[in-house]
Amino acid sequence: MKKIMLNQYGDVDVMKMVEVDLPKPAANQIVVKTAAIGVNDPDVVIRANGPFPTMPKEIKPTLPHSLGEDFSGVVTDIGKDVTRFEVGDHVIGMSFMNTYSEYILLDDSAVVTTVPKDLDLVPLGGLYLGVATAYAATIRDGQAKSGQKVLIHGAAGGVGSKAVQLAKSAGAYVIATGTAKQADYMKQLGADETIDYQTQDFTKLVSDVDLVVNLTSPKTLADSYQVIKKGGRVTSVNAVVDQEETKRRGITGTYSKGFMTVEELKDVIDLYTQGKLDVRVDKTYPFELESIKQAHRDFQAGGNTGKKIIVFKD
Repeated sequence: MKKIMLNQYGDVDVMKMVEVDLPKPAANQIVVKTAAIGVNDPDVVIRANGPFPTMPKEIKPTLPHSLGEDFSGVVTDIGKDVTRFEVGDHVIGMSFMNTYSEYILLDDSAVVTTVPKDLDLVPLGGLYLGVATAYAATIRDGQAKSGQKVLIHGAAGGVGSKAVQLAKSAGAYVIATGTAKQADYMKQLGADETIDYQTQDFTKLVSDVDLVVNLTSPKTLADSYQVIKKGGRVTSVNAVVDQEETKRRGITGTYSKGFMTVEELKDVIDLYTQGKLDVRVDKTYPFELESIKQAHRDFQAGGNTGKKIIVFKD
């Protein structure tokens, strides 16, 4: 089978397509034939610069290694002790630095769940990582609730688009920041108000916010403290929250990490099947080396609206 591997870090040319043996499951493992995978920030950053300094040792990859986190696919083989899956199941989930591959080997305890077979696996390939991060920042740590006012920075991206939908499904009033070109898209996601961060100062337009979800820069995070009402919350996935500042203002700040339990993932799939959560596919790329390189270049160019998805044959 074909798999993308790295022997060093750097520009897109460090990615190599190699042939490796088809995996065989142990007693408690499953094999998934990959249907689609998302292009995500960790893929691009780790490929270029290596693992994040703050990454826990137990998940920090060492060279040579592959790339990728979220995936969709079909179970093709299971170990003798596996009871949670059957051959032919359609599944989605997470396998860190391991999905740029035609087949994926997983423990049956991994964060993977079945999905209805009538769902298109292409957008689902880009669901997990964005929604896990959005879920952590908006629901688990952010505790968005009905009637609250929620400000989401970077609302048109792969994570932000999910955060808007999750906040709306929780019943919140959502203010979304992005570019003027992204305004219509953010409103389609459910945003009640949009702010063009390039020409408008959100600190002059917003106040008494219950929750700020920061998916952008440290400066945006620093500016956000002043718009949160006392007792409110701020979550951030890119920049670390200043705990002294939050304490001084009487608010709660959390650096949110994108993970989900299997049960949380099932809840998200329920929202997806009910039409309350969607994955906008910005562009698809075949699982071919030059196309994957282009996907990384396009992602790095910025201005991402929706997900870039790598699609496998068949």
